[in-house]
Amino acid sequence: MKYCRNCHILYSDEAAACPRCGVAAPEKEAAPEPEAQPDPGSVRRDWLYLVIGIPLFIAFSYLIVYLIKTIG
Repeated sequence: MKYCRNCHILYSDEAAACPRCGVAAPEKEAAPEPEAQPDPGSVRRDWLYLVIGIPLFIAFSYLIVYLIKTIG
């Protein structure tokens, strides 16, 4: 069954145009490609970078501030 986007009815696959409004049926579109699933290893690695990387960045920032205060 085809669907007319102009008058919103379903009509036969054999018809070249909508029987109600006469709008030509769109040509069949290629099926969309399925989205690629992310690699489970890369997802786990990304979380590992976040869990370890953010606290290390904060600790490094505090170390820099501490060193600047003790020197200055």
